[in-house]
Amino acid sequence: MNNPSNIKPWITELWAWADKFKISEEVLPRNQASLLALTDLIIDCSQLTNLPEGIGYLYNLTNLTLNCEALERLPESVGQLSQLENLTVNSHKVQQFPDSIANLENLRLIDVPNQLIAQLPNAVIERYRNNELWIKNILFTKLYTPQMSEYELSDFGFFLTSDNWDEKALIDLKFKAAPEFLLGLQTTDQNIDAFDVMDGVIICKPDEVQKIINMFKDIFCNETVGIDFRDIREAINFAKPAKFIQASALKVSESDKVFSQIIDQIPEDVTINAIMFQAESNRQLTLDELRIASDTIDKMDIDDKYVFYNAEVVDKPEHCWMGMVYMIG
Repeated sequence: MNNPSNIKPWITELWAWADKFKISEEVLPRNQASLLALTDLIIDCSQLTNLPEGIGYLYNLTNLTLNCEALERLPESVGQLSQLENLTVNSHKVQQFPDSIANLENLRLIDVPNQLIAQLPNAVIERYRNNELWIKNILFTKLYTPQMSEYELSDFGFFLTSDNWDEKALIDLKFKAAPEFLLGLQTTDQNIDAFDVMDGVIICKPDEVQKIINMFKDIFCNETVGIDFRDIREAINFAKPAKFIQASALKVSESDKVFSQIIDQIPEDVTINAIMFQAESNRQLTLDELRIASDTIDKMDIDDKYVFYNAEVVDKPEHCWMGMVYMIG
């Protein structure tokens, strides 16, 4: 039972707020002891624009999820939730996150829409860069230029070596964008020194840049595959520049010819340590069609964990395309 004389004003205000927005007792207990012991709070309310400061007094919260599409701001008191480990905000209208979020030392996961990541306090972004917490929904791939005023966070960062990056600029890029991997795309004869700050260089043509970026996204941005980032790092940390090659045909039935055109572009006297292979077609490739590629790749005697591949069905009539990035030992 609640003893009215012992109930703090913030609790009364919190209950009144919950009643107003029809937040059930199962979600936000109307019993003081149960309320103070609450560890998980999931609020689903499309009308909410703000949260009461009293939320910050629920000191035992470890998980806070706000499925509130109209939410515009979080109270500063959120920074008092010292036990909070996971914060999820499903709203595209948040104007600014409170700086106090940076005080949450136990926070390990922030899940907000991608376009709101830039609204997070700088101190929180810094903790992400230092691997102290994880931010979901950051860009998987991004092509950066020296002219950008802001560098968005990404997993795979790309830059054109022809953009005249120097080592200081690349260090600044890697710090601000905090990519797991930073790769240079060499589209001209202009070489770039092998600065320690980057993971490697891929030689390609100017009109192949977006193909390569899409290829990384399609192959590695696949949660069902469960690729280990350590394997990717070992595979792409090559001593020599990698090479991108591609071929296409108007008929999927000619997939064997397309793959042969890919293989014919690889010099005979090179040792390949790792490959990325992608196929696109307007229908699923049959096992027999895929076997031609898999058997040839098997003969290259590459460690299985350094072979990455993906097959996509795309909405293009009579379409068959294959691309490969191969890393030379």
